[in-house]
Amino acid sequence: MTARWSVGITAVAVGLGTMIATAMSLLSRTSWLFDIAANFRFQYLWIGGLALAALAWNRWWGWFGLVALAAVINLAAVAPYWTSSIAEPAGEARLHITHLNTLASNRDFDAIIDLIRTSQSDLVFLAEVTPALQDAIAEADLPYAAVTGTPERTRIGILALARDQSATGRLTNLGVSEVPAVLVNTTLGDQPVTILSFHTSSPGEEHRAADRDDQLAAAASLVDQRDVPMVLVGDFNATPWTPAFRELLDAGLVDAQRGRGVAGSWPAGWGPFKIPIDHLLHTPELTTTGFEFGPSAGSDHRSLNVTIAPAA
Repeated sequence: MTARWSVGITAVAVGLGTMIATAMSLLSRTSWLFDIAANFRFQYLWIGGLALAALAWNRWWGWFGLVALAAVINLAAVAPYWTSSIAEPAGEARLHITHLNTLASNRDFDAIIDLIRTSQSDLVFLAEVTPALQDAIAEADLPYAAVTGTPERTRIGILALARDQSATGRLTNLGVSEVPAVLVNTTLGDQPVTILSFHTSSPGEEHRAADRDDQLAAAASLVDQRDVPMVLVGDFNATPWTPAFRELLDAGLVDAQRGRGVAGSWPAGWGPFKIPIDHLLHTPELTTTGFEFGPSAGSDHRSLNVTIAPAA
C-alpha cells in the first residue's frame, strides 16, 4: 500500500462525507438535523477542495467528478459573501455598533469591560448577561449608560449600552416563546434609526429549532412594521445558509457580512471551523463601512463590530 493510495482512499472517504453532508443541507427545510448540517457550507467547501486535490493527484477522475459536484453546490451557496456589492455611503455620519454574547459562565469580567471600553462604539449590545456581570459593568465607570435590558436579577439576559444620552430603549419579546429582545432608538446624523437586538434559542433540539425560527419570523414582522431605517443585531443561532435566516433577509434586510468574505464567530478559537451565527442586518437605506469579528473576552463567541452609514 503506497502513501499515494492511502491519501486517495482518505480523500474518497472525506469526499463522501462532504457529499452526504451537502445532500443533507439541501434538505434543511425538512428536518432540524438537516438544518444544522446546512450551517457548515463553508467547511464542506474547503474540506471538499482538499479532497479534490488529493483525488486529482491520484487521477481518480470518477470520484473527482462526484466530489466536485458537491463542491460546486457549496460554492454557489457561499460565493455571494465574496462577490456581492456593498452600497456606497452618503455623507459622513457613522454609527459604530459592537455586539458580544458574553457567555453566562464567563467570569472574566475585566476582559468584557475592557472590550467595551476600548471598542469606541456608539452602542454596545450584550447577550447572556448575568446579574454579577451587570453589577460589574455598573461599577466600572464606563462612558456608557444602560439604555435598556432585562431586569437586573434575571439569570441571563441582554443589555444595551449607549454613549449618547439621548438614545432611548425598551424591552420587547419575540415569538410565542417570548424570548426577550431590546429595541433602541437613536440617530444616524439627522436620521432616526431603530435597532433590534436579540439572542434566539439554540437549535440543539427540534422544539428549540422551531422556537428559533419563530423568533426570527417575529423579528421579520417588526421590520415589516418599521417607519424608519432599522438594524438587527445579535446571536441569531443561525448561519446565512439556514432557511429561517434567508426568510428573515426576505423581509427586506441586507446582511452586513455579505460582500466581505466568510468568517465565523462561534466557537471562538476554532480557526476555519467557526461558523457565522452572530449577525448585523440592516434595511436598504443603510450600508456598512466596516465589519469585523473581534476579541472574545473569555466568551465562546467572538465580538462583532460593525460601522453603518446612510446609503447613497
